[in-house]
Amino acid sequence: MEVFLHKICGQPVQPPVSMQLRRCTPEQAPAVYALQNEVRAAMPDPEQFVPDTLENITAYVRNDLCIGAWQGSRLGGYLIVRFCGRSAHNYAAFMDVPRTEWEHWANADSAIVHADFRGNGLQRLMLEAALPLFPKKITHIGATVSPQNQYSLHNALASGFAIISRREMYGGHDRYLLAKEL
Repeated sequence: MEVFLHKICGQPVQPPVSMQLRRCTPEQAPAVYALQNEVRAAMPDPEQFVPDTLENITAYVRNDLCIGAWQGSRLGGYLIVRFCGRSAHNYAAFMDVPRTEWEHWANADSAIVHADFRGNGLQRLMLEAALPLFPKKITHIGATVSPQNQYSLHNALASGFAIISRREMYGGHDRYLLAKEL
């Protein structure tokens, strides 16, 4: 899916710059991992985002869904969606959803956009690109966001997510649990 960016490094660009949103391959997992680490290192409070390992990211790209935002060979953002089924990793488990319904839920596990490309709605656009690739049985998406990460929280709410609760997760990190019905 081709999208057009109207801002680069926070500045308007004319003409708009093309970017491709497409499913990442396992061979691209190292680029996803590198972008995760680069963006997290530049955050004012890196604790707002709990990083993942290269091994886990490779498994998610292979077994779940990762949409990358590519400008040529440069990865500028990504969205990982996990299909956890009845696993305790399913965010539905933390929202009092009956276990029999968990298989209808997906986890919007992580969304990262490089600072150069922010302000173009890429998180929302990557979710839109991911939705047609979901298994037909998925009817809801769960997500977590740090209450201090206003950028990601704003994007999630603008994408139709609603805050369900606030709790400690990931070893004591403060998080909002959010849900979206498809």
